[in-house]
Amino acid sequence: MKRAKANLFCKRASCPSAETLLTYRSCGLEAITDEHITQHLAACDFCGAELQLLGECPQADEGETFATEIPLPLRRLAEEILAGSPLTAEMFSEAGYEKERLTLTDA
Repeated sequence: MKRAKANLFCKRASCPSAETLLTYRSCGLEAITDEHITQHLAACDFCGAELQLLGECPQADEGETFATEIPLPLRRLAEEILAGSPLTAEMFSEAGYEKERLTLTDA
Protein backbone atom coordinates (compact mmCIF):
# COMPACT_ATOMS: atom_id res chain seq x y z
CA MET A 1 0.00 0.00 0.00
CA LYS A 2 2.83 2.43 0.78
CA ARG A 3 4.25 1.90 -2.68
CA ALA A 4 0.99 2.93 -4.39
CA LYS A 5 0.83 6.09 -2.30
CA ALA A 6 4.44 7.00 -3.18
CA ASN A 7 3.54 6.78 -6.88
CA LEU A 8 0.87 9.44 -6.36
CA PHE A 9 3.47 12.02 -5.32
CA CYS A 10 4.37 13.30 -8.77
CA LYS A 11 3.65 16.12 -11.20
CA ARG A 12 0.72 15.25 -13.48
CA ALA A 13 -0.51 16.75 -16.73
CA SER A 14 -3.39 18.36 -14.79
CA CYS A 15 -1.01 20.10 -12.35
CA PRO A 16 -0.30 23.81 -12.82
CA SER A 17 3.18 24.75 -14.04
CA ALA A 18 5.80 26.16 -11.69
CA GLU A 19 5.32 29.56 -13.37
CA THR A 20 1.57 29.42 -12.64
CA LEU A 21 2.26 28.51 -9.01
CA LEU A 22 4.67 31.45 -8.70
CA THR A 23 2.05 33.80 -10.16
CA TYR A 24 -0.56 32.34 -7.79
CA ARG A 25 1.83 32.90 -4.88
CA SER A 26 2.24 36.56 -5.82
CA CYS A 27 -1.56 37.00 -6.19
CA GLY A 28 -1.32 37.70 -9.92
CA LEU A 29 -4.06 35.36 -11.20
CA GLU A 30 -7.68 36.05 -12.12
CA ALA A 31 -10.25 35.09 -9.47
CA ILE A 32 -11.52 32.02 -11.36
CA THR A 33 -8.05 30.64 -11.97
CA ASP A 34 -7.02 31.52 -8.42
CA GLU A 35 -9.90 29.44 -7.01
CA HIS A 36 -9.04 26.55 -9.33
CA ILE A 37 -5.40 26.57 -8.12
CA THR A 38 -6.55 26.80 -4.48
CA GLN A 39 -8.74 23.71 -4.94
CA HIS A 40 -5.93 21.88 -6.75
CA LEU A 41 -3.46 22.63 -3.95
CA ALA A 42 -5.91 21.26 -1.38
CA ALA A 43 -5.93 17.92 -3.19
CA CYS A 44 -2.36 17.67 -4.56
CA ASP A 45 0.47 17.18 -2.07
CA PHE A 46 3.09 17.44 -4.83
CA CYS A 47 2.00 20.92 -5.93
CA GLY A 48 1.73 22.01 -2.30
CA ALA A 49 5.32 20.91 -1.72
CA GLU A 50 6.41 22.55 -4.98
CA LEU A 51 4.77 25.84 -4.00
CA GLN A 52 6.53 25.72 -0.62
CA LEU A 53 9.88 25.00 -2.28
CA LEU A 54 9.37 27.81 -4.79
CA GLY A 55 8.66 30.15 -1.90
CA GLU A 56 12.00 29.32 -0.28
CA CYS A 57 14.07 29.84 -3.44
CA PRO A 58 15.12 33.29 -4.62
CA GLN A 59 13.41 34.20 -7.88
CA ALA A 60 15.31 35.81 -10.72
CA ASP A 61 13.82 38.55 -12.83
CA GLU A 62 13.07 37.58 -16.41
CA GLY A 63 16.35 37.17 -18.28
CA GLU A 64 18.38 37.26 -15.05
CA THR A 65 20.40 34.24 -13.96
CA PHE A 66 22.19 33.33 -10.76
CA ALA A 67 25.75 32.05 -11.04
CA THR A 68 26.75 29.41 -8.52
CA GLU A 69 30.00 27.59 -7.96
CA ILE A 70 29.96 23.96 -9.08
CA PRO A 71 31.31 21.59 -6.41
CA LEU A 72 34.76 20.35 -7.45
CA PRO A 73 33.88 16.61 -7.64
CA LEU A 74 30.86 17.37 -9.81
CA ARG A 75 32.95 19.64 -12.04
CA ARG A 76 35.54 16.87 -12.49
CA LEU A 77 32.81 14.41 -13.44
CA ALA A 78 31.31 16.83 -15.97
CA GLU A 79 34.74 17.46 -17.51
CA GLU A 80 35.33 13.72 -17.82
CA ILE A 81 31.95 13.23 -19.50
CA LEU A 82 32.55 16.11 -21.92
CA ALA A 83 36.03 14.81 -22.72
CA GLY A 84 34.55 11.43 -23.63
CA SER A 85 36.59 9.57 -21.03
CA PRO A 86 35.34 6.16 -19.91
CA LEU A 87 33.38 6.61 -16.69
CA THR A 88 33.86 4.53 -13.57
CA ALA A 89 31.64 3.99 -10.55
CA GLU A 90 34.21 5.82 -8.41
CA MET A 91 33.79 8.98 -10.49
CA PHE A 92 30.06 8.98 -9.77
CA SER A 93 30.51 8.35 -6.07
CA GLU A 94 32.99 11.24 -5.83
CA ALA A 95 30.49 13.57 -7.49
CA GLY A 96 27.85 12.70 -4.91
CA TYR A 97 29.76 13.81 -1.87
CA GLU A 98 33.07 15.17 -0.69
CA LYS A 99 35.32 12.48 0.70
CA GLU A 100 36.78 13.35 4.06
CA ARG A 101 38.88 11.19 6.28
CA LEU A 102 37.43 10.50 9.70
CA THR A 103 39.58 10.83 12.76
CA LEU A 104 39.21 9.26 16.16
CA THR A 105 37.69 12.47 17.47
CA ASP A 106 34.91 12.22 14.82
CA ALA A 107 33.68 8.87 16.17
